[in-house]
Amino acid sequence: MPKKVEFDEEGVAITIPDQKKKISVRKLDKGSLDKMRPVKGGFQPARLVVNFELYDEDQPDKYLVELDAPVEFRVRYTKADLKRAEKEGAALALGFWDGSGWVRFTLEKHGFHLVPDADSEKGGFGVVAIKKWGDPPVSWGK
Repeated sequence: MPKKVEFDEEGVAITIPDQKKKISVRKLDKGSLDKMRPVKGGFQPARLVVNFELYDEDQPDKYLVELDAPVEFRVRYTKADLKRAEKEGAALALGFWDGSGWVRFTLEKHGFHLVPDADSEKGGFGVVAIKKWGDPPVSWGK
């Protein structure tokens, strides 16, 4: 049976399907955008949302990188996130810091898509499916 972990303050829900290992999620410090500079022309972060790692409960001191089945996470976006991107003439995007630069989640590689709330004043969710994960911070941007 899939396991669901929610970080209400961040608006993040992580769904872990059955895996060979017993996986848990640990929230980490997000860090600061000041230390994660974007490359011109690449993903431009605007609001850090969350940083988490996945780990094997039998080895809690080691985070998992490779997963047996894709893990889905949903990240809430606000109307302000959407307006900020639109003001800059760009589509709202979700990205992660890979240790040296920002990487944009894509439909092709991560199944990234937006799911607006029925009430557009509330924003919605970005949905991503990952089969590999380190522990990178995640940000809304363009």
